[in-house]
This record gives sequence, structure tokens and C-alpha cells, in this order.
Amino acid sequence: MGKAALIVGLGMALAGPAVAAPFEIFGLKSDSGGLGGPFHILRYDVTANSFYDCGTIMGAATNLAMDANRRLYYMYPFDFSHVLYRADLDSGNNLINQQVETTLAPGLSIIDGFTIGPDQNLYMTGYGHSEIYRYIVGSGNTFVTTEVTLQGGGASGDGSEYRSDLAFDPLTGYLVGIGIAPGGVRRTLFQVPGNLVMNGVNDSYPWEYFGGNSSPWASPTFDLGSPANPGGPLGPNPDGIAFDFTTGALYLSGDGEKFSLWDRNNATLITYINDPGSGADTGMGYDLAFQQGRDAAIPEPATLSLLTLGALALLRRRRR
Repeated sequence: MGKAALIVGLGMALAGPAVAAPFEIFGLKSDSGGLGGPFHILRYDVTANSFYDCGTIMGAATNLAMDANRRLYYMYPFDFSHVLYRADLDSGNNLINQQVETTLAPGLSIIDGFTIGPDQNLYMTGYGHSEIYRYIVGSGNTFVTTEVTLQGGGASGDGSEYRSDLAFDPLTGYLVGIGIAPGGVRRTLFQVPGNLVMNGVNDSYPWEYFGGNSSPWASPTFDLGSPANPGGPLGPNPDGIAFDFTTGALYLSGDGEKFSLWDRNNATLITYINDPGSGADTGMGYDLAFQQGRDAAIPEPATLSLLTLGALALLRRRRR
């Protein structure tokens, strides 16, 4: 066996076998099929292609996010009281410990779109103001900071708008969201550099399409759907976005419908993900949050580097 092969072999042996981790997407569903609720959180197991009802939430909510410890955060955007809830999941993926995290100060207009950032803080779309807000998770603050304001948007500008759900792209580091493209009608994906989103400064940033302004998401003929185009691939109200943070796979949904997997590079629908038993739409999709389980015995790159260094040290000692 060559030295390089032996080092790799030792590293793999020390690391132990890789255990498949669960890949899961969480989304909100309304029993009434509309904003009247009551609302449930559904869990989609990507590997098993199965759905599970985690339970009914406190109050109403169409915004959903999940942190690295599988704690869920949710809020209803249209009552302007901005009560932020949180809940955990037990070992059977049932909602537990539901409680109020905080109540945000008034004046934020409509908040529609949640995600947890790499810094484990909560980012929101203030589409009434076309701003991206940050809430410091665990602080109990009643305020948020404005991190990004859309430049030249709104009715008095080019009609573009930061609109709905948010998710950080694991391949590029950009914050990606569903918005209204310049012109004020069609819905598509926008992006904002992640460093601007998390720098603690209110940056003014122009509309930029997901993948850049020459990407397929920028095509003038592309529309995820809108009230003017209810036959679009996500229906009249495109709302949910989530990325698989290990592969970069893109998932989108409409308001309580059309949960789907997309080709992120070509802006094309791959498949709608329906109930595997009935084939019907599950109603999941008012907001999406992707999470990979943290219980896998898969070493991180830094751990593998330490293992490799240890293997080298063993070889040198053996040679001496």
C-alpha cells in the first residue's frame, strides 16, 4: 500500500463509518386552505419521500424558519402585532415547547418571509418596505435592524419588490428570496450578497436576479405566477423557498400549494412533490425551511484534516 493510500485509509478508519443523516423540509399548511387556518407544520422527509404532520401551531403563521438545532420560528404577517413564536420538536417530530419568543415593535408593515442565517439569527422580508430585517435570536429584543433596502424599487420606482420567503444559498452565500421583478408584475427570484445582509449596516442594493442579471431567472418571459398570472407554476402567490444546504438543490412553493423541486441553473420545474399515497397536493407551502439532521457521524473537513495529520505522525514515528 502506498503512503498516500495508507494515510487516507487510516483517516477513514479513525473517522468511522458515515451514517446517512435525515434530509427534511418543513412547511406550513392551513386546514381551511387559506389564511384563516388553523395552521399546521408539515415535515417532508426527502430521502423517504414521506410527509408527517408535526402538529398545530399557536395562533396563525405564514412565516417559518428553523435553526441548526431544529428550533422553529414562526409569525403571522398581516395582523401587524408581529408576535414571534418558537417551538421545538421531540424525537417523534411533534411540536413541543411552543411559546412566544418576543413581540416586535410596531411600524414594520408586512413581514413575509423568514430564514435563519449562517450566524443563526433570524432574517425577514419586510415587503411593505422592501427591506431585509435581522432579529438577534435569543435576545428578547422588541426591535429589528434593517440590513438591506431595495434601491429604486416600489410603486414610485421600477416596481421591483422584496416580497416573500428567504433562504441562504449554500453554494454562493447569497440571500435569495421571492420578489416582484422590475415592471411590477411577474414574480421571480432575487439575490443579495450575504456579507451585506449580515454586516449590521443598512445597505442600499439594486434589484439583482438569482444567478445574476443574465440568468434564466431574469428572462422577461419567466414568471413563477402572480395574481395576474394565476396559471404560473407556483399559482397566484409564489411564497416558499428552501435550499438543500449540502447540494444546493432548490425547492419552491406557492401559498399552500405546489411544493416543488426546481433546476436552479435553468429555472425549470423538475417535479411537484405530492402526497405519495394519494398523489394529491399536500397543501404545504405557505413558507419553507430546509434542515439536515445533525446526528450523523460524518466528520467535518477540519476534523478530517486533524485525522490526516495524526496519521502522518503515526507513519513518521513508525519509520523512526
